[in-house]
Amino acid sequence: MELEQRALRVVRLEADLANSRLERAKEQAAAVSSVMVNGQAANDERTKADLAQLTQAAQAAAAKRERAELNVAEANLHRQQELLAVGSARKSDVARAEQKLAELKAQKN
Repeated sequence: MELEQRALRVVRLEADLANSRLERAKEQAAAVSSVMVNGQAANDERTKADLAQLTQAAQAAAAKRERAELNVAEANLHRQQELLAVGSARKSDVARAEQKLAELKAQKN
């Protein structure tokens, strides 16, 4: 369980990093576009390409984060069901795990 939580934390941090990189690139792109060259806004193709690549990376990281959170919730539900079967968990623990999984699935849709 601790390993799952640590892996999920890594995935969340990777997604946060990708989002931060994307925001920084957007800020830089805005700064570049505000520069005027011969009366027209400077249009840096490399900046646009970098921005597109970072957007794609942020979307991939978000999808990976959603999958990881869903996998952890499914594993937790399974674990709680097994613990309930041997008498080490309560029905409320299983219900809470089911609710968390349902919430994550609803967010995905």
